[in-house]
Amino acid sequence: MRVLQRLTSIRPTPVQLTWIAALFFTTAGNIALWQTLWNHLSLDTPRSVLFLISLPIFLFCAFNILLTPLLALPYLRKPLLALLVIISAACTYFMLHYGVLIDRSMVQNALETNQAELASYVSAPLLLTLLMLGVLPATAMVSLPVRYTAGKWRTACGWVVNVVASLVVFTVVSLAFYKDYASLLRNNRQLKDQVLPIAVVRNANGYLKRRYMAVSRPLRTVAEDATRPATVAGQRPRLIIAVVGETARARNFQLNGYPRATNPVLSRRGDVIAFQNVASCGTATAISLPCMFSRMARRHYDDVQAATEENLLDILQRTGVDILWRNNNNGGCKGVCQRVPTDDMPALKVAGQCVNKDGTCHDEVLLHQLGARIDAMKGDALIVLHQIGSHGPTYFERYPEQATVFRPTCNSNQIQTCTNEALTNTYDNTLVYTDQVLGKTIALLEGYADQRDVAMIYVSDHGESLGERGMYLHGTPYVIAPPEQTSVPMLMWFSPSFARHAGLDLACLRGNAQGERYSHDNLYHSLLGLFDVESGVYQKGLDLFAGCRAPAPG
Repeated sequence: MRVLQRLTSIRPTPVQLTWIAALFFTTAGNIALWQTLWNHLSLDTPRSVLFLISLPIFLFCAFNILLTPLLALPYLRKPLLALLVIISAACTYFMLHYGVLIDRSMVQNALETNQAELASYVSAPLLLTLLMLGVLPATAMVSLPVRYTAGKWRTACGWVVNVVASLVVFTVVSLAFYKDYASLLRNNRQLKDQVLPIAVVRNANGYLKRRYMAVSRPLRTVAEDATRPATVAGQRPRLIIAVVGETARARNFQLNGYPRATNPVLSRRGDVIAFQNVASCGTATAISLPCMFSRMARRHYDDVQAATEENLLDILQRTGVDILWRNNNNGGCKGVCQRVPTDDMPALKVAGQCVNKDGTCHDEVLLHQLGARIDAMKGDALIVLHQIGSHGPTYFERYPEQATVFRPTCNSNQIQTCTNEALTNTYDNTLVYTDQVLGKTIALLEGYADQRDVAMIYVSDHGESLGERGMYLHGTPYVIAPPEQTSVPMLMWFSPSFARHAGLDLACLRGNAQGERYSHDNLYHSLLGLFDVESGVYQKGLDLFAGCRAPAPG
């Protein structure tokens, strides 16, 4: 009570309230930033000590300058300040506990998340962080009664003097330690995505601008010249099931040389081709998923362009391929399936599969009544199964209890508190379950092998960090992302008749899978090739089957 009384007795001017906010963000509001700075700075010389002392001065002036336009607004200053403080507290939690950065893709992930995904992160530590670094400081600052001591012109002059003085000090500090700041920022580019709330505001602004551009532009037709050869009498239709994995990393796949039995079903078959060196387009579903179905390669990928032009599914559907997208992923299809038939599997609430409290389902739900859907398809068809896969941090909810192989497990969303053994066991169990689902998918396809040429292609959207270098989950900017997040598994299976009629040399393909480097860039052109689509957008050099494909027998 006395603390509250003392706080309410403080009556800062608007400029002084800005100083209080700037001081908060310079200190407690940026704990994660200071942790990174402390780990990267050496204090072995007098200059390095002085440089460390200059950092809070540098940050205070920067925050003071940047917060002034917001806090100069009489009626909006306190709501905006409270919002920034609470959002920064949430970001601090994820930065400290999972090692994430607040870049544009991370902001996109947060803004496009749903209730089920959000619920998987809720925990006592998160709520405590929000309370201590968010709600309480925000309440204290908002409760301060602002004192006006001058007219409008003198108040305006006060704001100008405040900004000019901060600019002068900011400039002096920057010039005095220019080489130090340049070296720090050049060698630690991730720092720009750790400064709160600047990183949030900057990247949210960038995301919303691009989102507006995407929805305001008309859809652009791609591959207007696309054609497919006429169906020959007696020709068997092709059916490909493309399974888009979630958060599976290549290094933990038994088929890629991992010493644990994470692919027991597929390993026993002997006819599954595992590609050893495959790179993802991004480190988050929001980037990777649209990218892999886009004609753009990763280096030239633009999310606005991808959202405003036709993708692979549109082209195949327009050329006569029957398309079906089945979704079991919290994040949806990120616009990829917007114009094709779609089954939302969690909405069906299939008994025995959709049993998690957060409303998510185990991936076997993707096969629920899939046979009936296949029976209704005529001619060539592509079915995409979008998994929830190994999405964290609640890995233990991604597989049924009876699928548990490795113990002990980490049955918590506080994965950073689990032992490395328990966390790895739980993650590997998700891969064992994915292996079971893929095995059942192939078995389903084999049931149609006397009617159709059937095949399965599996590739994950991105990988995952499990504590390596202090990083967890995914979403790290690609330029600094570890291989655990960018190296993904890709598996393929073809029925003998599919390989024969498509002219595929499986021995050649298996050899390439061992030595060649591939990426998500190959998927678009490879599927166009498998369905014999002829178009100017098709690039034979990116079709991973082209070098192992002979002319189909007549």
